[in-house]
Amino acid sequence: MNFEDIGKRIRKRRLELGLTQEALAEQIDVTDTYIGAIERSTSKCSIETLASLARVLDLNVDYLLFGITPNNCDITFSKIISTLPQNNKQLFINLCEGIAEKLK
Repeated sequence: MNFEDIGKRIRKRRLELGLTQEALAEQIDVTDTYIGAIERSTSKCSIETLASLARVLDLNVDYLLFGITPNNCDITFSKIISTLPQNNKQLFINLCEGIAEKLK
């Protein structure tokens, strides 16, 4: 988990939504100074604050923490599969499905 990246994702989305740090802070009941510190990664936020940020910013917590979205997962797997020889593509898919089943 990279707190600098988390802060960048929060800032990027806040700006996309046209929110100031003050407006965002007000919506999740923290100070604007704290939002700034999170965005600069000089302060780490609690799970509760992270969940509130995700809700207000309309983002998935996986995206805030790790930058993972369904779209970039699809792109990543497409890139991997495109590099494989045709006869190994189905094997790769079967392996991924087996791993996913074990992780559930």
